[in-house]
Amino acid sequence: MMEKNVLGIKKYRMFFILILSSLIVTTTALNAQRIVDKNKGDHNQTRKGFMDGNLAATVYYNFGEIADWENEPSRSGVWPKGTNHTYVDGVAIIVQAEAKDPSGKIIHPLESNYYEFTRFNQATGVTYGWWPLPDYAAKFGSEPARSDVKATWPISWPDRPSDWDGTWNGFFGKGVFNADVETYFVFDDHEDRQYLLENNFTPDSEDPDRGGLGMQVRARGFQWSQVLAEDAIFWFYEITNMGDYDYDKTLFAQYVDWGIGGHDNSSNNAGDYNELLDMSYAWSAVPFGSPGNWSPVGLAGYAFLESPGVPDDRRDNDSDGLTDERRDNVANIFINDPNQDPFILNAVRDTAKFREFYAYSWKPHWDADENANWKSFEDLDANNVWDQNESLYDDVGSDGLGPFDDGYTGADADGTQGNGKPDQGEPNFGILDKDESDQLGLTGFAIYPVHKYELDNDEENWQVLTGLPTPHGQELIGVNLANYFSSSLFSMNGRNKYSAESGTIQETGETERFSMSMIYGINENDLFRRKKTVQQIYNANYRFAKPPEKPILKAIPGDGKVTLFWDDRAEKTFDAFYQRVNFEGYRIYRSTEPNFIENKIITDAFGKATYRDPIAQYDLIDNEKGLHPIDVNGALFYLGNDTGLKHSFIDSTVQNGQTYYYAVSAYDKGFTTINIEGSFEGIPPSETTTILKQDINGIVTSDINTAVITPTAPAAGYVPPQIQSFEGSGPGTGTVSLTILDPDSVKILVLIDWNLVRIQFIITRQFLNILL
Repeated sequence: MMEKNVLGIKKYRMFFILILSSLIVTTTALNAQRIVDKNKGDHNQTRKGFMDGNLAATVYYNFGEIADWENEPSRSGVWPKGTNHTYVDGVAIIVQAEAKDPSGKIIHPLESNYYEFTRFNQATGVTYGWWPLPDYAAKFGSEPARSDVKATWPISWPDRPSDWDGTWNGFFGKGVFNADVETYFVFDDHEDRQYLLENNFTPDSEDPDRGGLGMQVRARGFQWSQVLAEDAIFWFYEITNMGDYDYDKTLFAQYVDWGIGGHDNSSNNAGDYNELLDMSYAWSAVPFGSPGNWSPVGLAGYAFLESPGVPDDRRDNDSDGLTDERRDNVANIFINDPNQDPFILNAVRDTAKFREFYAYSWKPHWDADENANWKSFEDLDANNVWDQNESLYDDVGSDGLGPFDDGYTGADADGTQGNGKPDQGEPNFGILDKDESDQLGLTGFAIYPVHKYELDNDEENWQVLTGLPTPHGQELIGVNLANYFSSSLFSMNGRNKYSAESGTIQETGETERFSMSMIYGINENDLFRRKKTVQQIYNANYRFAKPPEKPILKAIPGDGKVTLFWDDRAEKTFDAFYQRVNFEGYRIYRSTEPNFIENKIITDAFGKATYRDPIAQYDLIDNEKGLHPIDVNGALFYLGNDTGLKHSFIDSTVQNGQTYYYAVSAYDKGFTTINIEGSFEGIPPSETTTILKQDINGIVTSDINTAVITPTAPAAGYVPPQIQSFEGSGPGTGTVSLTILDPDSVKILVLIDWNLVRIQFIITRQFLNILL
């Protein structure tokens, strides 16, 4: 949330957040068309993934653990990607609650899963805690589902209707790719049998087999390669009470085991907490990391972004002037007077707080759109009905797809598109508007030597996590460092009480949300700047400028040369954030290592490597050239020099036998504007990811816009294909030249004739004395 009063909505005026008010932004509902999945967790469904969509990378598991020093020491909290520079030993997700067993004994089950010090079944060795639900990844795959690798997706999604089959089940909806990399998985605590067996406690009276607290977690990770966000990974959790037991006292927490500079260096770690930024961070007390004595050793931070909200305590927990706002309600009444607003307790006082927080005044709105930021449609003829020639703003319907979105097939069958009323699934409303939650904030934090508190002692941890001090500046130096984050206590009612509160029958109990971000920086100032950017992305509900589609690259090795050619799909990409085709050009990179780190040599004003230097660049002839005016800490993106577009490149500066890694990235124009205060602001260009995956055996797998090539001399007797003659017809004049890019594509046709290449120009105009 956090920083609602510090960074706040006023800061939306900074770069990309500014333009949200004037753009048509369409995303798909997190909750729309969701099916309640009543399957249960199974440790046999465990999958291990690797987030590597930008410079931050880490191994993770589909039961919630992030990083794993014990089993994956070289892939845990890596920055920058492609090095052995590690910063995190592990992160555990915790949900704990107070309950009463049938005998009246008070218990505090703690649900988690981590590589060490958890409760477990002595007979099987299986941890009592989180395990993944089935069918959220490819049946015979080894990885959790991630948006950029279709082979990891299941045939159908257990929590979506059949028309979602074969599409990405994303935070932003059906087949919508906003983040460059997004991962999705679901886990629960069903396999925690300890309290069921020892205390006869079940969280669901109608399902006596269900174990644990009956909590189900839908988890997502996000990464953007855009330079503003390339050093961060976002983690978002939705936790649902699947049973009918009402928990009056519940908390969410995270355990972070730092390993700054590598695990062998972890005893030299130091850490602190920045209250203003709601971020724990750590650094090395010695200048070199291990193994290899690498330097410099940067800093890592874990930032708290969103906490659970309390919609029934009649308190303005987040100080935004609204009381008991919630994200799961339905719009019923249009409110014209703040005195009639059910979320305003004192019109004079609370509307003033509202304006201070949101930087705009209270205005008439639908009741469930508590912060009044949902916008219907353009009504040119003032007939209060959406017509086909009028723009839809947020009123795109429950599927979240508007006419300019990929996958749009027409108006929603349920009539929600253009109906003048906010519905779940539409932008700036409900599930997709984090400010429609009365967030409690981060209320507990502790930094301490590892193993002072361990995850296998539930009662001790309840005392610790409920007794953590209010976050404040705290420093610890020269230890093996760990810390706890904890939310305040809140209720998590089961489905029966939740049904009574909502007035409709519910299949589950309440759902609350928790969001964090793992951030890296070269020094403290750099880390703090990254946190502010991360906060702005979160404040915009994770909506962010997206680069064009990746071009499809083909690379051909030759004798002392490498030939690259690619398609033009990037040039046709419609950007839903900007609401236009924003493509500008291509950049070609070559490296001798698969992460292109050696190309990242353009530094900002603080000496941090920010942009990569390409070996070639081609851009549109559109007068968008030179340095883009929006800087990133003083570093400016080079747009090109109006060279004109090309779709091939021959690199003749290579050596035979040397393996090279190539990438062709597409980039957009960025954005600039003059705001209402007369200030010049905007967004620097966004560039596609260039990912080459290298497994533990050193085998490299390329993406569609990357390639691994080793040039070599041809075999003895090889005769390359040649162009023998040109024949032309017609009155046209000009010069045509042909270059064979892929020699293997030229073949003999049935021993009768060589391949024939025919180029035909067709003019459809009646007269030719005009500019074509």
